[in-house]
Amino acid sequence: MRSLANAGRLLLVGNSLRYVRYLDDFPVNPLNSLWTDTGISGFSDPKVYVVQTNAKVVQRCMLMTTDPGDLVLDPTCGSGTTAYVAEQWGRRWITMDVSRVPLALARQRLLTATFPWYELRDPRRGPEGGFVYRRKQDSRGREIGGLVPHVTLKNIAQGEEPEAETLVDRPESDASIVRVTGAFTVEAVIPAAVSAEEALAGAGSEAEAPYDVSDVDGQARLLEALRHSPVRLPQGETLSFRRVRSPARALALHAEAELGPEDNPQLVAFAFGPSHAPVTQDQVMQAAREAYARSYAALYVVGFAIEDAASRLIHESQSILPLSVRYVSASLDLQMGDLLRDNRASQVFAAIGSPEIRLVRLKGGRDGDALYQVELLGLDVFDPTALDSDKACDHRSGEDVPCWMLDTDYDQLTFRASQVFFPRTEAWNKLQRALRSTYEDELWKHLAGAASRPFPVGERRRIAVKVIDDRGNELLLSRDLSEAEIEP
Repeated sequence: MRSLANAGRLLLVGNSLRYVRYLDDFPVNPLNSLWTDTGISGFSDPKVYVVQTNAKVVQRCMLMTTDPGDLVLDPTCGSGTTAYVAEQWGRRWITMDVSRVPLALARQRLLTATFPWYELRDPRRGPEGGFVYRRKQDSRGREIGGLVPHVTLKNIAQGEEPEAETLVDRPESDASIVRVTGAFTVEAVIPAAVSAEEALAGAGSEAEAPYDVSDVDGQARLLEALRHSPVRLPQGETLSFRRVRSPARALALHAEAELGPEDNPQLVAFAFGPSHAPVTQDQVMQAAREAYARSYAALYVVGFAIEDAASRLIHESQSILPLSVRYVSASLDLQMGDLLRDNRASQVFAAIGSPEIRLVRLKGGRDGDALYQVELLGLDVFDPTALDSDKACDHRSGEDVPCWMLDTDYDQLTFRASQVFFPRTEAWNKLQRALRSTYEDELWKHLAGAASRPFPVGERRRIAVKVIDDRGNELLLSRDLSEAEIEP
């Protein structure tokens, strides 16, 4: 007590003895359950989604519950905030979503992000070994480092050195180093396609049609959604079909509707793909033959995913199939049933196109191995309103797409992006400014271009190109290396 009195830490208030504390005894405050610094102010960007979360909230939760090197799982990816925060703070992460759009946003966000380089306590172990924290003060004597003294009355009374508290959000960083996102993969769980023969075999011998009996509930859900939901066009407009109904005694067709002027409508047909498998080439061919035999003006194939062979068949339909065929992408939200909200109706169906590439075998190559290169020539965007095949396609150049990726050794099951490009976006600008002194301008021109870097032959001798359009739809195209043209 005498030591405390000599230190001026005792105060008499009436008949009560109190102790004196100073702000610099402990320059931080413990967190409680009320976080007043994580709200969104009126000057910041407003919330777009109900589940949108301030990154500071995710960061605080992560720093409270995990250590560097721990694994963080986020089953609702959204725009990738959890993965972004985990990457920043040295946590491993897995994130997932049922829709392609948030995954595309998260992928671009991570690929173009920059982070501080934190000093590692044990560089051999990486972040798992922990970060370095030091005590530092600014010119005004305020504690700004990761270690802060915690002065207590016990320290003063006993003449002890105050204990140091670690602030886990203040590790030491090296300002001369810019860190980018580490290697990660984007994978999709895609069920194997079911052929017409397999569907018939599973349905039994009394089945009349391979598709009507395989997914009745899914087809009914698509039919009902088509009655109330317009199809989004590439230019941002919408197209609504009139008098959508089930056709009589159809085999491979599931709906018909009227399109065009009221006084002179044209009848078009729809074929619905399975809920948990991609549209197959065989289904497209059967539906096109039946639609032509029944004199429909056009056929729309609606699916949640589509095989590369089926996509190529639709793209070349004007020379192969007997009538105009268009693919319409259905949102995975339709598989949620009653969870689909009415205000999402305009985003249920979207008309998408097909990428066009040029695969070239380059001359020479190291050690006699052949090198190949892929160029994205463009994206054909189909207009569902144009029933004339010659006018139904709008071609965009390869430098006018938001993102495209290349898998140089495609196994036809899982797409693994070997090279990623963002031709029409300013997402690279921040990264370019941060790394300008490290990389030449030619690199940034390449990352924003339409031509890949040369690559050697893969084990499977097959490549795949995935293009993401303006609405987040992923369009896949694969080619065997034997189809490559020789560089002139």
